[in-house]
Amino acid sequence: MNSNLGAVRADTYALRDLTFPAVLRRQALAHPDKVFLTETAGGRHFTYADVDAWSNRVANALAALGVARGCHTGVLMGNSAEHLAVFLGIGKLGAVSVPVNTAARGELLRYYLTQSDCEAVVVDATLADRLAEVLPQLPLVKRVVVVRAGQDEAAAPADIPASPAYDVADFEACVAAASEAPQAAEVKCSDLLMLAYTSGTTGPSKGSMLSHAAALTYGTSAAEAQGYRESDVFYVCLPLFHNNALLAATGAALVCGASVVLSRRFSVSRFWGEIRGSHATITNFLGAMSSFLWSSPPSPDDADNDLRLVSMAPTPKYAREFERRFGLKAMNNYGLSDFGMVTSFTAHEPPEKLGSIGKPRRGFRVKIVDEDDFEVPDGEVGEMVLQSDDPWRATTGYYKMPEATLAASRNQWFHTGDRGMRDADGYLWFVDRKKDCIRRRGENISAFEVEQIIATHPEVGNAAVFPVATQTNDEEVCAVVVRRPGSTVSEVELVAHCQRNMAYFMVPRYIQFRDALPTTVNQKVEKFRLRSEFERDLSQAWDREAAGLVLAR
Repeated sequence: MNSNLGAVRADTYALRDLTFPAVLRRQALAHPDKVFLTETAGGRHFTYADVDAWSNRVANALAALGVARGCHTGVLMGNSAEHLAVFLGIGKLGAVSVPVNTAARGELLRYYLTQSDCEAVVVDATLADRLAEVLPQLPLVKRVVVVRAGQDEAAAPADIPASPAYDVADFEACVAAASEAPQAAEVKCSDLLMLAYTSGTTGPSKGSMLSHAAALTYGTSAAEAQGYRESDVFYVCLPLFHNNALLAATGAALVCGASVVLSRRFSVSRFWGEIRGSHATITNFLGAMSSFLWSSPPSPDDADNDLRLVSMAPTPKYAREFERRFGLKAMNNYGLSDFGMVTSFTAHEPPEKLGSIGKPRRGFRVKIVDEDDFEVPDGEVGEMVLQSDDPWRATTGYYKMPEATLAASRNQWFHTGDRGMRDADGYLWFVDRKKDCIRRRGENISAFEVEQIIATHPEVGNAAVFPVATQTNDEEVCAVVVRRPGSTVSEVELVAHCQRNMAYFMVPRYIQFRDALPTTVNQKVEKFRLRSEFERDLSQAWDREAAGLVLAR
């Protein structure tokens, strides 16, 4: 029996047809009464026909306010149906969406909206005070639209002060007065749809330019590779300003004619209740999410859910046990906002390959190269570089950063900055970020590998490993570890566990236990914060050498 029966093939859509207006209209005609979007907060639900008509009104309302084709429009909004309607409405105009991290404020918020040349901003009322702080420093912004529906009730709304420098409009009033007639703007697959900002780990955040085709390819290629179906329900709790939630999940559901259940944010305490209540079949984990759920106390009804696929990036060492405990199958998808999604590890791969990032999706190529861009043999570690066979399916560079664009795409391959390895069977394995490699006394150490081994200790809930500079200009391995509830594991016991499972030179010298790790809203651990903190004051950490522990070699 074909387990992918009913799955959507990527070639269901011709490349030239990959625009959000065309795909949404197609699904609204094919499934007008099918529920596309449901919110867990409040239970509002919207059919495909509802979303198509609503986003038409949003597009017409924005056009009446002066948002035209090519206008860069900031979107500072939390997870809500309004957020998705705004994104789709901007796309129907042929304008450019600039999703902004809702944690941004002050100088960072000013940077995003200035570097992207935003002329308009759509903002949640609960985030309006942040925008108001920086508006005087944003001379290009001429119109602000404030959204009051779909808000987090725990946050207090604010108003944008009036000014002759910009107009302020009420979203609900403008949309209510707008027509449902489709926009007349001709939108092509090659048109710029959005700027997706990187996390800025190696310098200022860069705005990756995604065409309509590149954004929708997140969904079409995943649907084909992973066997997504019309009957699937995608649970989305990651933020919509991130490509994973907006494109890899919501976009995938759209191209499949499937459904989305949207949560405000990831919550360990609410997660399984929302999964069961929504009958979700697919969800995506990033960063520490799987660790948080794995560390929660076991329950007899852990496997009482409808999930069939969970994307776990990165795939933890305990993934097989996670599958058994929660009654689901793990998958993995590799990509980055600078390029797109390029590989998939599916639920049907050999069990011994679990942990791999799989193989390239159809239409994409991956090579492992050395420092001079020559391909290395299978089994050797090098940098992963990427190519797309078709035009417009990958990002087209960094906005207003030609030097960075040129450097990343030298020799006609996109350079990820990630180190990986291809095995003899053609499976790709992520090793670490080039910038996340620790150089200790002539040895290269993968922080990722050390984290994975520490996480196999039964009393460890999560761990972050990073280098700290020493007075000798060398680097030492530092680990910040979160114990499981009730654990009393000590630094000495953790060192013993590490020495049993890794090379002596990889064993952390510095260890600190904490209740939680600092993370972004995408649940990625902010290692740069930890590294900076410890390099200012290493005395706060337990020191293996100061404790007199000598490692056996």
